Amino acid sequence: MNRNLVFYVITLVLLVAMSACSCSGGDESEGDVTIATDSVVQTGSFKKSNGELCDMKVTLVVSYPQAYKDSLTHAKLMDLFCSEILKAPKGTTDIKSAMKAYAQSLVSQNTPSTEGESQVVSDSLNIDVDEIDIDRFEPRIVIKAVYNDNGLITFCREEAINKNGQTASMSHHYMSFDLEQMKRVTLSDMFRDDCLDKLTAQLKEKLMDDKGASTEDELNDLGYFNLPNLSVTSNFFFTSKGVTWSYDSSVIAVASVGEPTINIDYDDLEQFFCDDSVLKRM
Repeated sequence: MNRNLVFYVITLVLLVAMSACSCSGGDESEGDVTIATDSVVQTGSFKKSNGELCDMKVTLVVSYPQAYKDSLTHAKLMDLFCSEILKAPKGTTDIKSAMKAYAQSLVSQNTPSTEGESQVVSDSLNIDVDEIDIDRFEPRIVIKAVYNDNGLITFCREEAINKNGQTASMSHHYMSFDLEQMKRVTLSDMFRDDCLDKLTAQLKEKLMDDKGASTEDELNDLGYFNLPNLSVTSNFFFTSKGVTWSYDSSVIAVASVGEPTINIDYDDLEQFFCDDSVLKRM
């Protein structure tokens, strides 16, 4: 193999690796909060419906707040991050131990616990124990900051489910924190409660505009078969231009469409702001 070919292969591998994480939004390694990244791997097994064991390996890659303002403020942010995102007990600030416990909890929820072993409350993984042909189940969870500005930070939880060496599913869920109030951002921190129906209608109009559809029937033809499920959800993230809502695959459209996203500019959302909306900072 000549040197030019070797260089080409190495470059291609690096480009593929760099594009491995596909959370929507930008890579917010710089901003109000200094971000660092660490990873852990936990292994185990669970029993399938036929009595055989399926090997399980959870890979967890976490971008977390490494520094923010002074040490006391940073400790409060780490407590919030660990409890909300890694399901750790309140008061936890040790990121490595929180990551290990979280990854282990994803394994343990499908593995019989040993006597006296404590379980950590965790997110649910999409495991079907009746899939008797699956011998290796390998979730890879990447938590990444996708917005980091204006006293707000948004993290994306990307979950890729790998079965027998093949990616079976991919999902993205978002969580935002108000750094001034040091709490999770909810819809009520952004909008008036009495305008969510109107905002839902605007989401549908924006989706139709994005897809070049003039009627709901045209959207149906494009694969958006379940528009009644389109609503203002808590699965959103901030961008420099607006708020983007993300929907799991098959919720409002056929699986081949993927995970639909709808972005509405801040100017168009202003009519729905609550009195002290965090969006007024944008």
